[in-house]
Amino acid sequence: MDKRPENLLLLKHHFDSAQWNMHSRFDYVTEQEIEELMEDNIYGYGDFCWVDFSKESDLDALSGADIAELLYFAHLAKPLHAIPKERFAYFAHDDGWFNKLYVTDPNDYKMLLAKIIVSKHKRLTGKQMNDIPMDIASMLFEYTGGGLIIDLARITMGTKEIAIPLSQIGHYTDMDHVCEMRAEISDYKAWLVYSNKSWKLIKTD
Repeated sequence: MDKRPENLLLLKHHFDSAQWNMHSRFDYVTEQEIEELMEDNIYGYGDFCWVDFSKESDLDALSGADIAELLYFAHLAKPLHAIPKERFAYFAHDDGWFNKLYVTDPNDYKMLLAKIIVSKHKRLTGKQMNDIPMDIASMLFEYTGGGLIIDLARITMGTKEIAIPLSQIGHYTDMDHVCEMRAEISDYKAWLVYSNKSWKLIKTD
């Protein structure tokens, strides 16, 4: 993110350097500990759940109902009514095999989606790419409404362009079922294409 969350309230974790808020009985990290948290073995946590907040006085102001809402989210990965948060509420099970991210500002999600695609592609191929512009990120965001698979395992790479297949499959919480559905896809209707140092979204239907 261009602007990271300032502080994280840790609802499920195994981070040893977290601070403790006496009022809420929750652990948390500030900007000073976030770098250390990012370098920790989060893969080994199993479940990892947090919401961001602005300042510690926000934790001191949490009501009993707020605390109950946060505990409900940490247990079932969904809000009971409304999750108290600044920008994000994040829940990952088994190192992201199942993941839910709630955002207050859709532009944060668009930016995150755009940056993750470029980052994952670079990790897979070692190739440097320009950032995905916000207009393309906005189109991808609209696609997510139909349950979007961005299939980085089936990238096609030519001499002049790289194409990432996209498919809308609906909404599921069973990730094994999603993987089975992905394996059956043979005809992609949309491609995210990188050519001449620029991005475009191409529909084929």
